[in-house]
Amino acid sequence: MAPVKGVLLAHTNFPLYTVQSLDERHFLVAGGGGQAKTGVANAVEIHEVKASKQGVQSVAVCRHETGTHAVMNCASFYDGRHHHLATGEDELCRSYSVKYKVVTPTKAEKADTDKANGTATRQRKGEKATDDGTANGSAQKQKQLTFQIEGTGEVATDFSSDGGFQKCVRFFPDFSQLVTGGGDGHVRVWKYPDFKKVLDIHAHKNEIDDLDVSPDGSKIITVSRDTNGSVWNAKDGKKITDLVWNQKTDGAYRFRACRYGLIEGKKDKYNIYSVNIPVTRSAKNQCFISLWDCGKFSIKKTAKTGSEVISSFTVSKEGVYLGVGTISGSVAVYISFSLQKLYMVKEAHSIFVTGVEFMPSSEAARAVTGDQDFNLLSISADNTVRLHQCPERTFINPVWPILALIAIIYFLFSMMADMGL
Repeated sequence: MAPVKGVLLAHTNFPLYTVQSLDERHFLVAGGGGQAKTGVANAVEIHEVKASKQGVQSVAVCRHETGTHAVMNCASFYDGRHHHLATGEDELCRSYSVKYKVVTPTKAEKADTDKANGTATRQRKGEKATDDGTANGSAQKQKQLTFQIEGTGEVATDFSSDGGFQKCVRFFPDFSQLVTGGGDGHVRVWKYPDFKKVLDIHAHKNEIDDLDVSPDGSKIITVSRDTNGSVWNAKDGKKITDLVWNQKTDGAYRFRACRYGLIEGKKDKYNIYSVNIPVTRSAKNQCFISLWDCGKFSIKKTAKTGSEVISSFTVSKEGVYLGVGTISGSVAVYISFSLQKLYMVKEAHSIFVTGVEFMPSSEAARAVTGDQDFNLLSISADNTVRLHQCPERTFINPVWPILALIAIIYFLFSMMADMGL
């Protein structure tokens, strides 16, 4: 059984603000202390998830310092050879190439890694240390898979009068473009990787909290602190419609997050999901997740999530699960089509959740994490990464209940016949 607050995978030396799953065994986290000279690093770290006798664990395999800029948001994709990363660092969008690299660690590097992960090997008396720092029982150097992170470009994407700040970034499905939103209320579309501006939409009167691109690349959805949500044509930037959230509530509400989610894993079938929170926090006011029809842009279903204000939101790649984090540090998972709560952990983190991300659910992933319905990563400014899992639900063949019902009916009729009824 997983720990009550989820599995503690990692503890970094800097606050975490964004998380990305790279493949079945690796995830990326980033954040930092910003420009303040407090000694808190600004960095990107990549961790490898491993199975052990103690359960699922992670080891940091790569770290890249980002200078005076903390990474506050990011998006990534894999082109078949290496990963591409786009980050929000103050007013800048920076791009990075994240390449797989096989290395043989030196004695010093291995000692540093072992010390950081709490697995330092103690040399017994009489044993000789080998070149890689291990005892002579493991004399061969072990090659390790790591990553090489290199900056490839940057562009200013926000021009707020009080200092620019990029709030969100997403790649288009074909990865030829990316879209950014910031504090000045503008949505800007850029060619990738040369950062040539394609569209500039003055979408909202206040900062953009979240945005997403439809799976077919035709639409952009945005939500803003000005309380509104809108859908835009991704080719010409024209507004298609505003999202009208007309639920009966006490007090004013605003959109906080938005995502597209696939239906049955098909790109031509998808839903919109939104998170709505009260404009003024109150212990009585509920937060909501809503499921929208992508054709009519109307609400199909809405569910209350509780009074804890939602701070982060994600949808699994297959569109089956919705992941939620709150400002109280809690983490929850909902079934997408029914909005039924499947998993909930109160105060998994000591302070607000800054990001949630589902890891892949392939067979290769199950070899590491076990047979789980989902594997959800959660991060926080408390410097920790936690893994949340739900054991795979047992499937009951519908034939067996039918056969059981037939057997019961047959038994009852036999009893009645014997009794002469």
